[in-house]
Amino acid sequence: MYRLILLLMVTSSSFSLFGQGTGLTISTYELPNGMKVYLNPDETASNVYGAVWVNAGGKNDPSDATGIAHYLEHMLFKGTETLGTQNYQKEKIHLDSIKLLYDKLAETDEKETQELLQRKINEQELKAAEYAIPNEFDKLIKSIGSTGVNASTGEDFTNYYNYFPPAQLPKWLDIYAHRFQKPVFRLFQSELEAVYEEKNRAGDNLERRVTEKFNEYIYGEHPYSAQTVLGSIEHLKNPSLNKMYQFYQTYYVPNNMALVLSGNFDPELVKPLISKSFGQLERGEDPVFPSYKPNEFNGRKLVKARITPIKAGFMGYKLVPQAHPDRAALEVIGNMISNENQTGFIDKMTLDNDVIYAGSYQDFMEEDGSTFIFYVPKIFGGSLKKYEEKIKSSFEEIANGNFTADYLQSIKNGVYRNFNLSLENLGSRGRYLGLSFIYGVDHEALLSFPDKVQSLTKEEVQRVAKTYYGENYFTMQSRTGFPKKAKLKKPSYKPIESRTEASSAYATQFDKLPELKSEPNFIDLEEDLTIIDDYIYYTKNPLNDIFTLRLEIARGTAKDSWYPLIASALDNAGTNEYTALELKKAFATLGATYNFSVDYTSFTISLTGLDKEFDETLALLEHLLTQFKPTDKTIDFLHSQRTTDNEINKNNPSMGGRMLYLYGLFGDQSSYKNRLSAKEIKQLKANELNNKLSELLSNGFNSIHYVGQLTRQDIASSFTENALYKRNRVDNYSYMEFKEPKESTIYLVNDKKSIQSYVYYIVNGEPLDKSTYHQKEAFNAYYTNSLSGIVFQEVREFRSLAYSAGGEYFYPAYAPEKDGRLVLFTGSQADKTVDAVEVIVGLLKEMPVYESRMPTIKDGLFLKTGSSKPTFRNLSTTGEAILKTGFEQDPNKLIYGKCDELTFDDIQTFFDETIKNKPMVITIYGDASRFDKDKLRQFGKPVELDMEDIAVE
Repeated sequence: MYRLILLLMVTSSSFSLFGQGTGLTISTYELPNGMKVYLNPDETASNVYGAVWVNAGGKNDPSDATGIAHYLEHMLFKGTETLGTQNYQKEKIHLDSIKLLYDKLAETDEKETQELLQRKINEQELKAAEYAIPNEFDKLIKSIGSTGVNASTGEDFTNYYNYFPPAQLPKWLDIYAHRFQKPVFRLFQSELEAVYEEKNRAGDNLERRVTEKFNEYIYGEHPYSAQTVLGSIEHLKNPSLNKMYQFYQTYYVPNNMALVLSGNFDPELVKPLISKSFGQLERGEDPVFPSYKPNEFNGRKLVKARITPIKAGFMGYKLVPQAHPDRAALEVIGNMISNENQTGFIDKMTLDNDVIYAGSYQDFMEEDGSTFIFYVPKIFGGSLKKYEEKIKSSFEEIANGNFTADYLQSIKNGVYRNFNLSLENLGSRGRYLGLSFIYGVDHEALLSFPDKVQSLTKEEVQRVAKTYYGENYFTMQSRTGFPKKAKLKKPSYKPIESRTEASSAYATQFDKLPELKSEPNFIDLEEDLTIIDDYIYYTKNPLNDIFTLRLEIARGTAKDSWYPLIASALDNAGTNEYTALELKKAFATLGATYNFSVDYTSFTISLTGLDKEFDETLALLEHLLTQFKPTDKTIDFLHSQRTTDNEINKNNPSMGGRMLYLYGLFGDQSSYKNRLSAKEIKQLKANELNNKLSELLSNGFNSIHYVGQLTRQDIASSFTENALYKRNRVDNYSYMEFKEPKESTIYLVNDKKSIQSYVYYIVNGEPLDKSTYHQKEAFNAYYTNSLSGIVFQEVREFRSLAYSAGGEYFYPAYAPEKDGRLVLFTGSQADKTVDAVEVIVGLLKEMPVYESRMPTIKDGLFLKTGSSKPTFRNLSTTGEAILKTGFEQDPNKLIYGKCDELTFDDIQTFFDETIKNKPMVITIYGDASRFDKDKLRQFGKPVELDMEDIAVE
């Protein structure tokens, strides 16, 4: 239940990040129309992150029309009066009728009248759709090599963003500015169904349900509490187009918006382009934002609920808004409560096996703030009130100063490390700048925040702890319970049938816009990779003094089902010299954190820290690996963790869908099926874990990746002179193959509590052929990977059968001789399940042909592949995967060179030879009572399963 806690959100006129001479600069200015501009040029980047931020979110929704801000975010992908339409004047006649009909719909509660109006709206939607060009915005933005095209709505903001090649700045600026000029909310009814689906998905999400319940109380009468970003079902059923237009006209004015660019560009070259594009937006009235009295607790406020599948406790303390001067100290206290090193006061409860899970996060929003604390006692015992008192006493410890100077410094080191790491990423950097606009935080806070944290005294931390973590708080106790979920009924209106490959007037003009000069940027496998003894990868860190170390062994769950237990035990046990908590504090004092993870193919050790402490940090890791000392307490922890996970997963439809998908792929070799049971874990002996770890480490490592500022020679001696880190010459990576069925098969698990159906579609492909690799990428671009892809278009855009619809064809890394596979996914309201399956199966039998899309696909691939070189932090791991998958050069360079010769026949041939008419596996997890199981038989052999069939408990 952890959230990403944004440490800093600020701006400036012009300054250097970190104050370390890194050359990362930021300049800010304001256009004459009031729009704020944030520029962060970085010549080391391969691409650019661009975003537009609007100072309005879910809290600004009208109280009688919640969800408007979020729904509007969806509609701003639909185009304008000249984008996304063949003839707006003819389309407008029907759009105006739709607007009036929705107003009438909002005025009646009579069911028959509502149904009649919905049918009339549908009739007008179908007529309007004859002129619409669906997803044209996405097609155009993808044609310039864009990736990560998306948007999000929060309580305080809405933002629209993506990455794109530097040469495409003129086009990107033009289309992003254009989308906010006379937008048209077309295809409204079908997109509303997609929003319903998103609401359904949220209803299946335990964390979201708990958070919404928690927020009902923590913020009082503020919209943060009173309404959710997704809106109420009642309001979603009766939306108002007029209210949406009013919301747009009020808040989407340039004097309430900001443009953020971070990446490889010349600011002086870009500024005139910004003035030409975003300068066209007309200034409006400054929005009026109401003020709310912050909620306060007088003493302990208790609420009891039944909203979790196991007994759980939650506590909330009121904090401060983002810009408050006490926030720095509160960030430190938040990390003293719980942190990724697990050295927090309540982390100790987990490490001591007092509770199964315990943790916290802090929210600092524009107008208020809070702490969210959760704890899950052992299933068979454990008083919620007892643990509440323990957590309260932890705050008293902080307030009373019962912590050492070394411990406080370790917390500060963690803040420093995370701050620097986050700013390596263009998207994170851009997000900080966007949030600085939303929260109105001065740029000096960004420059001074690490210094401010470092300068905090023990007395200041104590003062702030006493001020905010006292006797006034909210606590929610949840016993086992399953709140009723609202299940919406599938609408009766007809889906959109119009199909067009026409281009709008704007698209014609867009194609003629100039492009900047730019050279492609690829990984040079000889120049960019420094490899020592064929397995140690060295990369120089040009930006900061944070190192990352990744050590990988080619042994995963495919070779031994014990390895996830070993990883968990290493994360939560001590050594001959240290307890688990002492060990974690030792790492934290060095400014380091460690993690162990396992997948089907590999066991991975990750270590992050400060270069100046590298030797000591590596020695401490070696100590853990060689002096690992699990105890009976460790076994008890692993058993409690499994039994709790079992209970949670039984009531997590998304996880159930994932388990069933893995069973569909691998059958009894699925990691959930081929694992030790809770009963077997309980019977384990501690020395068995030691033996398994020794066996795992005995053959050495397949790869070691260091990224930092130490020299190559230093790194070589650190590993080659230590037998523990020798090269593994015994184990090779094992790729779990999907065994193609003789006939199409449908695996079904019925969960009557699930709102959505989680459906995966698996088709076995062919081994990697490097000469046709570019065809695979073109197929993905056409078929799966975008809002304008065939799958998304047919399932969601035209038929509103799912919120999530997409997938990918991929080849296995490290195993070029093995078959690739196509995996698709749809997340549908349960009563739409069969309809969605029918559409996807149809697409797998016969691919729709739109040859006119080929120029856009070629341009997009050409530009995307030329600007996708990874950052220094990920350079060596990407390079290793390229080499071990059998490529002699960066695959992006291969695709780049083949784009000119690509034809639609290449995509058709790839589909025909790799996918068409092959038997498939479909896995469906959902409420089977709401769809026709017999109808599924036409798509494959049905096999009904229970949870115990797909996962060992």
